[in-house]
Amino acid sequence: MSLTKTSFKGAFWLGSLRIIIKAFSVVKLIIVARILSPFDIGLFGIVMLPYGLLEVATESGLNQALIQTKKNPRKYLSSAWLTFAFRGIFISIVLFFFAPVISRFYKSDITLVIRTVALTPFLKGLINPAVVLFKKHLQFHKEFIFQSLASITESLVTILLVLKFKNIQALSFGVVAGGFSALILSFLITNFSLAKASWQKIKELYHYGRWVTLGTFMSYLNDQGDDFVVSKLLGAQPLGFYQTAYRISNLPTTQGAGLVYQIIFPIFSSIQTNQVRLKRGLIKSLLITFIISIIFALTVFFFAPVIIKFLLGEAWLPMIPALNILLIFAVTRPLISVGSALFDATGKPQVPAGVNLIKLITLVLLVFPLTLKFGIIGTSWAVVIAQLAVYPWFAYKLKNAFK
Repeated sequence: MSLTKTSFKGAFWLGSLRIIIKAFSVVKLIIVARILSPFDIGLFGIVMLPYGLLEVATESGLNQALIQTKKNPRKYLSSAWLTFAFRGIFISIVLFFFAPVISRFYKSDITLVIRTVALTPFLKGLINPAVVLFKKHLQFHKEFIFQSLASITESLVTILLVLKFKNIQALSFGVVAGGFSALILSFLITNFSLAKASWQKIKELYHYGRWVTLGTFMSYLNDQGDDFVVSKLLGAQPLGFYQTAYRISNLPTTQGAGLVYQIIFPIFSSIQTNQVRLKRGLIKSLLITFIISIIFALTVFFFAPVIIKFLLGEAWLPMIPALNILLIFAVTRPLISVGSALFDATGKPQVPAGVNLIKLITLVLLVFPLTLKFGIIGTSWAVVIAQLAVYPWFAYKLKNAFK
C-alpha cells in the first residue's frame, strides 16, 4: 500500500477515533461544568497534577521504542510488560502515601480523591503491551476500537456518577473506570505470549527510550507547569477557568496535530531510510495541519463566547480572554508536533527533547512574574512566548534533517 493510501486509511480510523473521543469528552465537560463549579473542577485539576507528574517522571519511552525498532518487537513484549507493571505499582504507592502531604500543601481535603485516582496507574500498568503494535503495524482500526471503547466508558461512567453524587469524587471514579476498561479491552482485542523477561532487552529499548523519557518529562513540565503555578499562586477557581480555556482553545488545533503525529510517526518509522519520501510526507503533513489549525482556531475565536454561555453557563465567561490568547499557542503547535514525529521516527528523539528544554527554560523565566501580575492572562502569554521561542532552532534542525 502506498504512503498516501496508508495515510488516508490511518486518517480515517484515527480521525474517527478523535471525533468520537472528543464528542464524548465535550458532552462530559458540558454536563460536569453545569453541575460542578469552576472551583470544584479546578480542585480536581489539582488532584490530577501529581498523578501526571509521576507518570511522566517514570516514563520509560518503551512504547515509542517498540514502534521505532527494526527488530521483531514481540520478543520484547514480556520485558516491557514487567517494566510497565512495576511502574504502575510504584506510582500507585507513592500517590497513596503522599496524598495527605499533597492535601496539606494545597490546604484542601483531597486525600480520599487522590487515593481513589491512585488505583488508575496500577490498572494501566497491567495493560497488554501488545496494543502498542497496532501503531507499529499500522492497524489503525484496532487502535480505534481499543481507544474509543476505553474513552467512552470513562466518559459515560463519569457522567452517570456526577449526575448522581454531584461532587469531585465522582470524577475520580470515572478516571479509575477508564483505566479498568482499558485493561480488560487490551486482552480482549489482542494477545501476546508471556515469555521470560530479559534485562538486556529492557536496556536495548531504553537506549532509545531514554531520550523519549527526558523529552516527555520536559514536555509535561511545559504543558502542566503553568497549571502548577496557577494552582498555587491563584487557587482552584482560576485553575478551573485556565484549564477549561486551555482545553477549548486547543481542542481543534492540537487534536488535528496529534492525529497527524499518530499517523505519520509509524509511517515515517517504516520509511525512515528514504529521505525523498520522508521530505514529501513532512511537507504534506505540515500543510494539512496548519490549514486545519487556522480554520478551527478562527472558528473558536469568533463563536466561543456564544457557545460558552449557552453550553457551560455565564459562570465560565471570565475565561474568554485567556482562551483567545491560548488560540495563538494552539495554532503554533503543528510544526513542532509534525516535526517531532519525523525526528522520533528517524531515531533522533534528542531533538524534540531539545525543543522541550528551550520551552521549559523560557516558561520558567516568564510564568511566575506574568501570572503574579496579570493572573491567568499572564500565564497564557507566558505559554505562547515559550512556544514561539522554540521556532528558530527547531526550523534550523528541520532544514538540516535532509542534508
